[in-house]
Amino acid sequence: MKTVLLAWELGGGMGHITTLRRLARSLRLLNLRIVAAVKDLEAAHLLSSDGIEIIQAPVWPSASMSARQIAATSSASMGDILATAGLSDAAGLRGLLGAWDNVLLRFKPDLVVSHLAPAVALVTRGRVPLILVGDGYTLPPDGIRQFPSLHAMTPPGDEAVILDVLNGVLRARSETRLDHLPQIFSGDARLVLTFPLLDPYFALRTEPLLGPVLDHVPVAAVPKERSVFVYLSRGYPLHRDIPAALSAHGPGLRIHAPDLPERQMGDLMRAGAVVDRDFAAPADALKSAALVVHFGGSGLAAEALMAGIPQLILSMQIEQWLNGLALQSAGLGRVIEAFNPATRITSEIDSLLEDTAIVRAAADAGRLHRELLSRTDALATFESTCRGLLAI
Repeated sequence: MKTVLLAWELGGGMGHITTLRRLARSLRLLNLRIVAAVKDLEAAHLLSSDGIEIIQAPVWPSASMSARQIAATSSASMGDILATAGLSDAAGLRGLLGAWDNVLLRFKPDLVVSHLAPAVALVTRGRVPLILVGDGYTLPPDGIRQFPSLHAMTPPGDEAVILDVLNGVLRARSETRLDHLPQIFSGDARLVLTFPLLDPYFALRTEPLLGPVLDHVPVAAVPKERSVFVYLSRGYPLHRDIPAALSAHGPGLRIHAPDLPERQMGDLMRAGAVVDRDFAAPADALKSAALVVHFGGSGLAAEALMAGIPQLILSMQIEQWLNGLALQSAGLGRVIEAFNPATRITSEIDSLLEDTAIVRAAADAGRLHRELLSRTDALATFESTCRGLLAI
């Protein structure tokens, strides 16, 4: 029996686990042993419930930093983000790559699938067939000379310095140096799982976009009047104003926010909100939502986009901000910074629910993106790519 190792190292939220689960399920009939090395073991229960072996992925040097600390560091380019995570820390990087060496020796995979796992990609390249998967933000083009700036809020760092550190570690390991830092995202195959609207690198792409991997294509929402679906994923500290701001919409509110304290959950329920305490796929809630409020993860953004629902993004980090800006620029929603005082939320929700132009634009965008997804089959492409690299 051949072994496939799924790897996730960086980023937060349930989107990574959900994607890995959908990819793994597409391989279930191929008589494979599937092992998942994941950043967040608590979130991985969705994988273990499918019979997938779970281990803790080796941690990057930044693992001890809080979400707020990471948000305060440079995010001007993917190079800066990787440097913040530990790519510019030679000693930490040596330990990280060594830990992945041990994982490969333990499981002897015949194929590695990297989902925002650049360290395992470095270790795997040239040793084991490697597929990189990701949305637009998490899988930048690998054929460019340097990562482009993602925003103008802070200047980008010196990528040559980061590359020198990385190549020094690779040289000590007797491995081939990289000519350009984006080559860290190179592999035997790359599958970009998003739509053009949500891809900050779309103008630089030379490869097709396959669209998101989903259990099914979302149907057009049939919204109940003033119904709001709020999905605030784990791992991000909620500003103290957010629950009270949401309570004003309690009778039409359905919320999943596992990090919300019990007292505030109780306040929302007393205000008339339906609170989902356990994880539930958003698909059911999207069918009747007039508005989706979330942190801006690409998975939920894509599902709400296809369902034709306006979105209010409460951004906590740069990927979420970029997705929110893309939706706002397209006239499909709005974005605000969730770590600032959140008294705007109530008025923004009211405004979006009453903005008929945004409602119409979102419905039109839903039809367009459901049609786009019908032309591709990301899971079938992933399965055939795995078959080819596994020679089965």
